[in-house]
Amino acid sequence: MFKFKYETIQRRPNPMVNINPLKRGTGKTVSLQDRIDSLEQAAVWKKAMKAWSTEKKMVDQKRMPKVAMVKLGQIEIDEDIQRQLDEKHCANKIADVNLFDPALLQTLQCIKTSKGKYKSVDGQHTASTVAGLISAGYFEGVTDWREFEFPVQYIETDNLAFARRAFSILNGKGKKKQSAYQQLRNAVFIVRIDKDLSDQEDVEIEKKVSIAEIHNCFPVEVDSDLSKYPGTFSNIATFKTLSNSELEEACKWHDSYFHCDPLHVSVFFIFRDLCREFASAKLKLTPTLLEELAALIQNLFINMPQFQESVTEAHRRWTEKRYGYQANWDDDAYACALVQLYQHFGGKEKVAPTLTDRFDGLIEFFDENLLASADELETV
Repeated sequence: MFKFKYETIQRRPNPMVNINPLKRGTGKTVSLQDRIDSLEQAAVWKKAMKAWSTEKKMVDQKRMPKVAMVKLGQIEIDEDIQRQLDEKHCANKIADVNLFDPALLQTLQCIKTSKGKYKSVDGQHTASTVAGLISAGYFEGVTDWREFEFPVQYIETDNLAFARRAFSILNGKGKKKQSAYQQLRNAVFIVRIDKDLSDQEDVEIEKKVSIAEIHNCFPVEVDSDLSKYPGTFSNIATFKTLSNSELEEACKWHDSYFHCDPLHVSVFFIFRDLCREFASAKLKLTPTLLEELAALIQNLFINMPQFQESVTEAHRRWTEKRYGYQANWDDDAYACALVQLYQHFGGKEKVAPTLTDRFDGLIEFFDENLLASADELETV
């Protein structure tokens, strides 16, 4: 008989049901003055302004960028500044026949030399794609890409060092890139608020979020103040890789047995592998198995973070013993360890053999005292 019994945890109201930021948009717009007020109240901004005062630095308005419509034939690309052209990016991203919209094209970033030459600092892939589409005959009313005028933002300078630094800033540290959560939020709001179903990827992301929400699980930003609440998770990348059925099983299991805790990312990996391997073996994840797995976690590790720490350490010891060095962590170890522990402690439900055969002997490298004390328990 299986050694552990799941002790029901009292369910309390989850604040995220009401404060979930993806449930609906705020509908709020603010003025730029609001943002200035926020800056001036922030300690980090005050520190930055103190540095400006100390350095007695002032902004030279003559250095502000200008904007002009420039013929594409006038644009030069200095290969010592720009990267090599990524043809796949042009073809599969910018020129994707289902996504391309000229209204979304961004201005090119250039320097304009004293000789009137425009040297590209950023945007060569945009310029190349537009010119390529014209050359292929897909721009209405345009036959010569060299004569086609495109908006260019430029600085007048002969200093190529400036161009190199500008390229580095525009493509790295100078940009605040969208986080995975912000991208997910945009997709969800496009469907929920804008009612736009034209992009299948947005529709699919919103569906995944809806599945999670049905089971009181909520994506949040990394380091968000909301991450303390039950059911929240921030690993958006892993969340998006699960199929809808895998996500349903993972969130339902968490909400059934660990609803008082944030959703640990290991749950996604566990149910990704359980669902796929059980399907291959033509086995079902029975209610008995799911509850007994929860009972094992609850009694042996208390919660999922402690389980994750134990599996990680066991995996480290296992790889050192088997290979003589510490191998890279493998997320597959979560489900394999859980199933092996399940069988070790008397679990009788059928499991996929691929989960017991892989990482063979992994549970032998868990803490000896932990396993020994559990082995002494009377079976339920």
